[in-house]
Amino acid sequence: MTSFKDFVSNNIRSLIVVISFTVTMYVQHVNNTAHIQELTTKCKALELKIADQYDRIDAIKLDKAVFEATMTQFVSIQTDLREMRADIKELLKQR
Repeated sequence: MTSFKDFVSNNIRSLIVVISFTVTMYVQHVNNTAHIQELTTKCKALELKIADQYDRIDAIKLDKAVFEATMTQFVSIQTDLREMRADIKELLKQR
């Protein structure tokens, strides 16, 4: 027991440095672990937002394709209506 007391009294500075270093490393480890968990949560939230944005972009592309198809059909209908008008005018002129 006395040898332990002598050891502690002779090496008190070294023991304090070692204990302080160990405590500091543990606190940093705990803080880093908490920070990593926080960043992981944020990363998952951002990935969900990105996936949502891709879904919105796909919906916009679909809307654009539908709009273009509709416009193509309108042009076709418009052309048909013009032809029908011309035909009706010719029929009315013949009477």
